Amino acid sequence: MTATAGPAFLLEPGAYRDDDWFRREQARLFARSWALVGDAAALRRTGDFLTATVGGVPLVVVVDEAGEWRAFHNMCRHRGMTMVAGCGSGQQAIRCEYHDWRYGLDGSLRVVPQRGDQFPDLDLGALGLLPAAVAEWEGLVFACPDPAVAPLADWMGGFPGAIGSVRPGALPQIAAADIPARCNWKLFVENHIDVYHLWYLHAGSLADFDHRRFEHRAIGPHWVSYEPRRAGAGPTGLDGGNPPIAHLAERDRGGLGAHLLFPHMTFAVSAEFFISYAVVPEAPDRSRVELRIRAETTADPAPLLAAARSFIDEDIAACERIQAALASPWFAVGPLARDHEAPIAAFHRHLLAALT
Repeated sequence: MTATAGPAFLLEPGAYRDDDWFRREQARLFARSWALVGDAAALRRTGDFLTATVGGVPLVVVVDEAGEWRAFHNMCRHRGMTMVAGCGSGQQAIRCEYHDWRYGLDGSLRVVPQRGDQFPDLDLGALGLLPAAVAEWEGLVFACPDPAVAPLADWMGGFPGAIGSVRPGALPQIAAADIPARCNWKLFVENHIDVYHLWYLHAGSLADFDHRRFEHRAIGPHWVSYEPRRAGAGPTGLDGGNPPIAHLAERDRGGLGAHLLFPHMTFAVSAEFFISYAVVPEAPDRSRVELRIRAETTADPAPLLAAARSFIDEDIAACERIQAALASPWFAVGPLARDHEAPIAAFHRHLLAALT
Protein backbone atom coordinates (compact mmCIF):
# COMPACT_ATOMS: atom_id res chain seq x y z
CA MET A 1 0.00 0.00 0.00
CA THR A 2 1.48 3.34 -1.09
CA ALA A 3 1.23 6.29 1.30
CA THR A 4 -0.29 9.49 -0.05
CA ALA A 5 2.19 12.35 -0.03
CA GLY A 6 1.22 15.32 2.10
CA PRO A 7 1.22 18.95 1.01
CA ALA A 8 4.59 20.55 0.36
CA PHE A 9 5.92 23.69 2.03
CA LEU A 10 6.89 25.75 -1.03
CA LEU A 11 8.79 28.76 0.33
CA GLU A 12 12.49 28.96 1.13
CA PRO A 13 13.68 30.52 4.41
CA GLY A 14 14.79 33.62 2.52
CA ALA A 15 11.14 34.41 1.78
CA TYR A 16 10.78 35.35 5.45
CA ARG A 17 13.96 37.33 6.02
CA ASP A 18 15.41 38.74 2.78
CA ASP A 19 15.03 42.37 1.71
CA ASP A 20 14.66 41.39 -1.96
CA TRP A 21 11.69 39.18 -1.16
CA PHE A 22 10.11 41.95 0.89
CA ARG A 23 10.53 44.57 -1.85
CA ARG A 24 9.12 42.22 -4.48
CA GLU A 25 6.05 41.49 -2.34
CA GLN A 26 5.45 45.18 -1.72
CA ALA A 27 5.69 46.10 -5.41
CA ARG A 28 4.08 43.10 -7.10
CA LEU A 29 1.55 41.95 -4.51
CA PHE A 30 0.48 44.60 -2.01
CA ALA A 31 0.72 47.63 -4.30
CA ARG A 32 -1.61 45.80 -6.72
CA SER A 33 -4.06 44.30 -4.21
CA TRP A 34 -7.01 45.58 -2.22
CA ALA A 35 -6.27 46.29 1.44
CA LEU A 36 -8.55 47.07 4.38
CA VAL A 37 -7.77 50.63 5.45
CA GLY A 38 -10.59 51.85 7.69
CA ASP A 39 -14.18 52.11 8.84
CA ALA A 40 -16.83 53.63 6.58
CA ALA A 41 -18.21 55.58 9.55
CA ALA A 42 -15.12 57.80 9.28
CA LEU A 43 -16.13 58.89 5.75
CA ARG A 44 -19.62 60.36 6.07
CA ARG A 45 -19.35 64.06 5.23
CA THR A 46 -17.45 66.29 2.82
CA GLY A 47 -13.92 66.80 4.13
CA ASP A 48 -13.76 63.55 6.12
CA PHE A 49 -10.51 61.70 5.41
CA LEU A 50 -8.30 58.81 6.41
CA THR A 51 -4.80 57.78 5.44
CA ALA A 52 -3.03 54.45 5.03
CA THR A 53 0.09 52.94 3.53
CA VAL A 54 -0.49 50.01 1.18
CA GLY A 55 2.45 48.20 -0.36
CA GLY A 56 4.75 50.98 0.77
CA VAL A 57 2.54 53.52 -1.02
CA PRO A 58 1.02 56.36 1.09
CA LEU A 59 -2.67 56.88 0.28
CA VAL A 60 -5.39 59.30 1.35
CA VAL A 61 -9.13 58.65 1.09
CA VAL A 62 -11.36 61.72 1.27
CA VAL A 63 -15.02 62.62 0.83
CA ASP A 64 -15.26 65.21 -1.96
CA GLU A 65 -17.71 68.10 -2.40
CA ALA A 66 -20.22 65.79 -4.10
CA GLY A 67 -20.14 63.38 -1.16
CA GLU A 68 -18.20 60.76 -3.11
CA TRP A 69 -15.21 58.84 -1.81
CA ARG A 70 -11.98 59.62 -3.64
CA ALA A 71 -8.59 57.95 -3.14
CA PHE A 72 -5.25 59.45 -4.10
CA HIS A 73 -1.56 58.82 -3.66
CA ASN A 74 -0.68 60.94 -0.64
CA MET A 75 2.25 62.65 -2.38
CA CYS A 76 2.59 66.20 -3.64
CA ARG A 77 3.20 66.35 -7.40
CA HIS A 78 5.89 68.98 -6.83
CA ARG A 79 8.52 67.28 -4.65
CA GLY A 80 6.72 64.16 -3.46
CA MET A 81 6.16 65.08 0.20
CA THR A 82 3.30 63.30 1.99
CA MET A 83 0.63 65.84 2.81
CA VAL A 84 -2.01 64.35 5.10
CA ALA A 85 -1.62 62.27 8.25
CA GLY A 86 -4.00 60.24 10.39
CA CYS A 87 -7.73 60.70 9.95
CA GLY A 88 -10.17 63.48 10.62
CA SER A 89 -12.85 65.79 9.26
CA GLY A 90 -13.33 69.31 7.94
CA GLN A 91 -10.64 69.04 5.28
CA GLN A 92 -11.28 71.81 2.72
CA ALA A 93 -8.22 71.12 0.60
CA ILE A 94 -5.22 68.81 0.47
CA ARG A 95 -2.25 71.01 1.21
CA CYS A 96 1.48 70.39 1.09
CA GLU A 97 3.25 72.19 3.92
CA TYR A 98 6.57 72.22 2.07
CA HIS A 99 5.74 74.83 -0.61
CA ASP A 100 2.01 75.37 -0.05
CA TRP A 101 0.80 73.62 -3.19
CA ARG A 102 -2.91 72.96 -2.68
CA TYR A 103 -5.28 70.44 -4.23
CA GLY A 104 -9.05 70.21 -4.24
CA LEU A 105 -10.86 67.29 -2.69
CA ASP A 106 -11.27 66.02 -6.25
CA GLY A 107 -7.46 65.81 -6.54
CA SER A 108 -7.08 68.75 -8.95
CA LEU A 109 -4.19 71.14 -8.43
CA ARG A 110 -5.70 74.49 -7.45
CA VAL A 111 -2.94 76.73 -5.99
CA VAL A 112 0.78 77.09 -6.76
CA PRO A 113 2.42 80.01 -4.92
CA GLN A 114 4.52 82.34 -7.11
CA ARG A 115 3.21 80.56 -10.17
CA GLY A 116 3.44 83.65 -12.40
CA ASP A 117 7.20 84.17 -12.20
CA GLN A 118 8.51 80.79 -10.99
CA PHE A 119 6.30 78.43 -13.02
CA PRO A 120 5.13 80.51 -15.99
CA ASP A 121 4.44 77.49 -18.21
CA LEU A 122 2.88 75.23 -15.57
CA ASP A 123 -0.23 73.32 -16.61
CA LEU A 124 -2.31 72.83 -13.45
CA GLY A 125 -4.47 70.25 -15.17
CA ALA A 126 -1.51 67.96 -15.75
CA LEU A 127 -0.44 67.83 -12.11
CA GLY A 128 -3.43 66.66 -10.15
CA LEU A 129 -2.96 64.02 -7.48
CA LEU A 130 -2.38 60.51 -8.77
CA PRO A 131 -5.59 58.50 -8.38
CA ALA A 132 -5.91 55.27 -6.42
CA ALA A 133 -8.85 52.88 -6.02
CA VAL A 134 -11.32 52.86 -3.13
CA ALA A 135 -14.38 50.71 -2.42
CA GLU A 136 -16.62 49.58 0.43
CA TRP A 137 -17.79 46.19 1.58
CA GLU A 138 -20.08 45.90 4.61
CA GLY A 139 -18.87 49.09 6.29
CA LEU A 140 -15.20 48.32 5.64
CA VAL A 141 -13.10 50.66 3.50
CA PHE A 142 -10.69 49.06 1.04
CA ALA A 143 -8.08 50.83 -1.08
CA CYS A 144 -5.48 49.91 -3.68
CA PRO A 145 -2.65 52.07 -5.07
CA ASP A 146 -3.41 50.81 -8.60
CA PRO A 147 -6.50 52.58 -9.99
CA ALA A 148 -6.83 49.86 -12.64
CA VAL A 149 -7.22 47.04 -10.09
CA ALA A 150 -10.16 44.69 -10.67
CA PRO A 151 -13.34 45.80 -8.85
CA LEU A 152 -13.49 44.79 -5.19
CA ALA A 153 -16.60 42.66 -5.73
CA ASP A 154 -14.86 40.71 -8.52
CA TRP A 155 -11.77 40.18 -6.41
CA MET A 156 -13.77 38.94 -3.42
CA GLY A 157 -15.78 36.57 -5.59
CA GLY A 158 -17.87 34.18 -3.51
CA PHE A 159 -16.21 35.14 -0.22
CA PRO A 160 -19.09 37.28 1.20
CA GLY A 161 -21.58 34.48 0.68
CA ALA A 162 -19.34 31.85 2.27
CA ILE A 163 -18.79 33.39 5.72
CA GLY A 164 -22.20 32.62 7.17
CA SER A 165 -24.93 35.01 8.25
CA VAL A 166 -22.75 37.79 9.68
CA ARG A 167 -23.15 41.21 8.08
CA PRO A 168 -20.39 43.49 9.41
CA GLY A 169 -22.03 46.57 7.93
CA ALA A 170 -24.89 46.21 10.44
CA LEU A 171 -22.43 46.53 13.34
CA PRO A 172 -20.49 49.61 14.50
CA GLN A 173 -16.75 49.45 15.08
CA ILE A 174 -16.40 49.66 18.85
CA ALA A 175 -12.67 49.04 19.42
CA ALA A 176 -9.36 49.00 17.59
CA ALA A 177 -5.71 48.30 18.38
CA ASP A 178 -2.37 48.14 16.60
CA ILE A 179 -0.32 45.16 17.76
CA PRO A 180 3.40 44.91 16.88
CA ALA A 181 4.62 41.53 15.66
CA ARG A 182 8.33 40.76 15.31
CA CYS A 183 7.79 38.34 12.45
CA ASN A 184 7.29 38.16 8.71
CA TRP A 185 3.67 38.73 7.69
CA LYS A 186 3.43 35.33 5.96
CA LEU A 187 4.06 33.48 9.22
CA PHE A 188 0.99 35.14 10.70
CA VAL A 189 -1.17 34.22 7.69
CA GLU A 190 0.12 30.64 7.69
CA ASN A 191 -0.68 30.35 11.38
CA HIS A 192 -4.22 31.66 10.80
CA ILE A 193 -5.02 28.98 8.21
CA ASP A 194 -3.24 26.18 10.11
CA VAL A 195 -5.87 23.88 11.63
CA TYR A 196 -3.29 21.60 13.26
CA HIS A 197 -2.18 24.07 15.94
CA LEU A 198 -5.67 24.65 17.38
CA TRP A 199 -5.48 21.65 19.72
CA TYR A 200 -2.13 22.70 21.18
CA LEU A 201 -1.25 26.39 20.96
CA HIS A 202 -4.82 27.38 21.82
CA ALA A 203 -5.50 24.56 24.29
CA GLY A 204 -6.89 27.11 26.75
CA SER A 205 -8.17 30.04 24.69
CA LEU A 206 -10.13 27.91 22.19
CA ALA A 207 -10.72 24.82 24.34
CA ASP A 208 -14.50 24.95 24.06
CA PHE A 209 -14.55 24.45 20.28
CA ASP A 210 -14.69 21.07 18.56
CA HIS A 211 -11.64 21.07 16.30
CA ARG A 212 -12.50 17.57 15.04
CA ARG A 213 -15.49 19.09 13.23
CA PHE A 214 -13.54 22.00 11.76
CA GLU A 215 -14.79 22.86 8.24
CA HIS A 216 -12.74 24.85 5.74
CA ARG A 217 -12.57 25.51 2.02
CA ALA A 218 -10.93 27.73 -0.54
CA ILE A 219 -12.77 30.51 -2.39
CA GLY A 220 -10.27 31.25 -5.14
CA PRO A 221 -7.19 32.55 -3.30
CA HIS A 222 -9.29 33.24 -0.19
CA TRP A 223 -10.15 30.83 2.64
CA VAL A 224 -13.16 30.39 4.92
CA SER A 225 -13.77 28.14 7.92
CA TYR A 226 -16.16 27.26 10.73
CA GLU A 227 -16.00 25.13 13.85
CA PRO A 228 -18.81 24.46 16.32
CA ARG A 229 -18.64 24.43 20.09
CA ARG A 230 -18.07 21.11 21.78
CA ALA A 231 -21.22 19.32 22.84
CA GLY A 232 -22.18 20.45 26.33
CA ALA A 233 -19.74 23.36 26.38
CA GLY A 234 -20.91 26.42 28.27
CA PRO A 235 -19.93 30.01 27.54
CA THR A 236 -16.52 30.09 25.87
CA GLY A 237 -13.49 32.19 26.62
CA LEU A 238 -14.53 34.37 23.68
CA ASP A 239 -17.78 35.35 25.39
CA GLY A 240 -17.46 38.64 27.24
CA GLY A 241 -20.97 38.75 28.69
CA ASN A 242 -22.08 41.01 25.85
CA PRO A 243 -25.26 40.73 23.79
CA PRO A 244 -24.95 38.30 20.89
CA ILE A 245 -25.08 39.74 17.40
CA ALA A 246 -28.81 39.96 16.81
CA HIS A 247 -28.87 39.05 13.11
CA LEU A 248 -26.69 35.91 13.38
CA ALA A 249 -28.22 32.57 12.47
CA GLU A 250 -28.25 29.95 15.22
CA ARG A 251 -25.40 27.97 13.63
CA ASP A 252 -23.15 31.03 13.67
CA ARG A 253 -24.01 31.84 17.27
CA GLY A 254 -22.89 28.34 18.21
CA GLY A 255 -19.50 28.35 16.55
CA LEU A 256 -16.44 30.31 15.45
CA GLY A 257 -15.64 31.45 11.93
CA ALA A 258 -12.08 32.22 10.83
CA HIS A 259 -11.43 33.57 7.34
CA LEU A 260 -8.71 34.97 5.06
CA LEU A 261 -9.00 37.50 2.28
CA PHE A 262 -5.83 36.97 0.28
CA PRO A 263 -3.17 37.99 0.79
CA HIS A 264 -3.15 39.26 4.39
CA MET A 265 -6.58 40.17 5.79
CA THR A 266 -7.80 37.77 8.47
CA PHE A 267 -11.20 37.74 10.15
CA ALA A 268 -12.93 35.96 13.03
CA VAL A 269 -16.63 35.78 13.87
CA SER A 270 -18.10 34.69 17.20
CA ALA A 271 -21.54 35.05 18.76
CA GLU A 272 -20.52 38.48 20.07
CA PHE A 273 -18.11 40.01 17.57
CA PHE A 274 -16.82 40.36 14.04
CA ILE A 275 -13.13 41.17 14.06
CA SER A 276 -10.67 41.98 11.33
CA TYR A 277 -6.98 41.70 12.03
CA ALA A 278 -4.96 42.50 8.95
CA VAL A 279 -1.24 41.83 9.22
CA VAL A 280 0.63 44.73 7.61
CA PRO A 281 4.23 44.09 6.50
CA GLU A 282 6.73 46.66 7.76
CA ALA A 283 10.06 44.85 7.17
CA PRO A 284 11.12 41.28 6.35
CA ASP A 285 11.04 40.41 10.06
CA ARG A 286 8.50 42.91 11.37
CA SER A 287 4.75 43.40 10.95
CA ARG A 288 1.84 45.18 12.55
CA VAL A 289 -1.57 43.64 13.21
CA GLU A 290 -4.40 46.14 12.70
CA LEU A 291 -7.21 44.83 14.91
CA ARG A 292 -10.74 46.22 14.53
CA ILE A 293 -13.77 44.93 16.44
CA ARG A 294 -17.40 45.31 15.37
CA ALA A 295 -20.26 44.35 17.70
CA GLU A 296 -23.69 45.45 18.86
CA THR A 297 -23.95 49.10 19.90
CA THR A 298 -24.47 48.20 23.57
CA ALA A 299 -21.43 45.90 23.77
CA ASP A 300 -18.62 46.63 26.22
CA PRO A 301 -15.43 46.85 24.14
CA ALA A 302 -13.00 45.92 26.95
CA PRO A 303 -13.94 42.22 27.32
CA LEU A 304 -14.26 41.81 23.55
CA LEU A 305 -10.79 43.24 23.05
CA ALA A 306 -9.46 40.90 25.75
CA ALA A 307 -11.18 37.92 24.09
CA ALA A 308 -9.64 38.73 20.71
CA ARG A 309 -6.20 39.27 22.22
CA SER A 310 -6.43 35.93 24.07
CA PHE A 311 -5.71 33.99 20.87
CA ILE A 312 -4.09 36.66 18.68
CA ASP A 313 -1.31 37.21 21.23
CA GLU A 314 -0.69 33.46 21.34
CA ASP A 315 -0.44 33.41 17.55
CA ILE A 316 1.97 36.35 17.42
CA ALA A 317 4.21 34.82 20.10
CA ALA A 318 4.45 31.55 18.14
CA CYS A 319 5.25 33.38 14.89
CA GLU A 320 7.94 35.46 16.60
CA ARG A 321 9.63 32.29 17.85
CA ILE A 322 9.65 30.83 14.33
CA GLN A 323 11.11 34.10 13.03
CA ALA A 324 13.90 33.85 15.62
CA ALA A 325 14.73 30.33 14.46
CA LEU A 326 14.91 31.45 10.83
CA ALA A 327 18.29 33.05 11.60
CA SER A 328 19.79 29.58 11.93
CA PRO A 329 21.55 28.18 8.83
CA TRP A 330 20.09 24.81 9.84
CA PHE A 331 16.50 26.04 9.72
CA ALA A 332 14.18 23.78 7.72
CA VAL A 333 10.47 22.98 7.61
CA GLY A 334 9.45 19.36 8.07
CA PRO A 335 6.42 17.54 6.62
CA LEU A 336 3.05 19.27 6.70
CA ALA A 337 -0.06 17.63 8.11
CA ARG A 338 -1.96 16.03 5.21
CA ASP A 339 -5.26 17.84 5.79
CA HIS A 340 -4.78 20.31 8.62
CA GLU A 341 -1.88 22.20 7.00
CA ALA A 342 -2.89 21.83 3.36
CA PRO A 343 -4.20 25.46 3.27
CA ILE A 344 -0.61 26.65 3.81
CA ALA A 345 0.56 25.01 0.60
CA ALA A 346 -2.40 26.53 -1.26
CA PHE A 347 -1.53 29.98 0.13
CA HIS A 348 2.03 29.55 -1.12
CA ARG A 349 0.83 28.65 -4.61
CA HIS A 350 -1.33 31.77 -4.85
CA LEU A 351 1.47 33.93 -3.46
CA LEU A 352 4.04 32.62 -5.94
CA ALA A 353 1.59 33.09 -8.82
CA ALA A 354 0.96 36.69 -7.79
CA LEU A 355 4.68 37.44 -7.58
CA THR A 356 5.41 36.05 -11.03
